[in-house]
Amino acid sequence: MLIFFYVFLLSSCGTDSEGYRETADGLRYKFIDNSNGDSPEIGDLMVMHIAYSNDKDSLLFDSKLLVDSFSVILVEPTFKGGVEEGFAMMSAGDSAVFKVRADSLFEKTFKGQSPYKHQKDEWIIFKVKMVKYYSKSIADSIQVATDLRKRREEFAVLDSFLQINDMDVEPTSSGSYIKVMSNGAGEPAVKGDTVVISYKGMLMNGYVFDSTVTKPFEFVVGVTPVIQGWADCVPKLVKGDVAKFAFPSDLGYGAIDQGDIPPYSPLYFEVRIVDIKRSGKSGS
Repeated sequence: MLIFFYVFLLSSCGTDSEGYRETADGLRYKFIDNSNGDSPEIGDLMVMHIAYSNDKDSLLFDSKLLVDSFSVILVEPTFKGGVEEGFAMMSAGDSAVFKVRADSLFEKTFKGQSPYKHQKDEWIIFKVKMVKYYSKSIADSIQVATDLRKRREEFAVLDSFLQINDMDVEPTSSGSYIKVMSNGAGEPAVKGDTVVISYKGMLMNGYVFDSTVTKPFEFVVGVTPVIQGWADCVPKLVKGDVAKFAFPSDLGYGAIDQGDIPPYSPLYFEVRIVDIKRSGKSGS
């Protein structure tokens, strides 16, 4: 009778043996603190503390180890039972725990980026504290203000770099800075020509994020996708030119984190035009 009463009590409360409820789409959740206040809507900016681990209690991520507050835009759930459904249930000040399937999370939410080889049918446990959230309109204003501040900081770094490295030259109409150190000969490449180029790409602090160590890089002008700074600078050079050029992040990778290249990073390149293969010919 006691066992029957216990099972009946759990089912009547809608919770399992661990205290989790389940939404219609399969998200398992339990609230630690629940104020029953207003919840964020799609597009709102949420300020949160997030930590998640596997169901063996191995910690995979903890935002507090990186930043004081972790911000993320609320989006539609990336799969049925996705953790985003849980975020949309929370109010400012709430704390909750969510369980989602590891395979769906890493495949659909994290786009294949898994920090470890998870087991089939494994769960990922999210522990979330909703600090506060901003409406989309306010979030957009915050983003604009952040973008302006970051860009001011970026241009101060770029300006200092240009002066220190004797590149105090007039920018191109697109905003790139080019200085030819040794002149080659011939005509610049045009659309359809193949440029053979050796280069070293660096951040303003001298960190080398890319270089042609073993063999030069080849790309077809106006056809091969390259960052805008390259599309601007390379066609201004001729075969044999040795040059350096720099440009702001809006001609590079902008506000997107590229791993070795942080958001709002101006870029610097040292290049040599090895060859220009004219369209329809084997070489120049």
